[in-house]
Amino acid sequence: MTISQSGQVRAHLGDAPVTLRLSLAALMQIEQALEISGLEALSMRFRALSASDLSEVLTALLIAGGHEDAQALAQAAAPTDAAKAVLACFQANLT
Repeated sequence: MTISQSGQVRAHLGDAPVTLRLSLAALMQIEQALEISGLEALSMRFRALSASDLSEVLTALLIAGGHEDAQALAQAAAPTDAAKAVLACFQANLT
């Protein structure tokens, strides 16, 4: 995975190269989908993330990365690929 400008992370979901981006809009979408408020609550939720939570987070990051087919990409992703991509995006943007 590589980090480009504007906080974007390039990753692979299976054979598909994708771009993920953590934007304020993506954070808002994630908070709404997970019914939480704030980064501390998000951090706590990440400790017990369900498959549907992971899909919601990945979808938001893919949408912010410019993918029109974000939901389909997220739902088709292998769990390990999805988790690695989400982790890379958050690490690149919040550390």
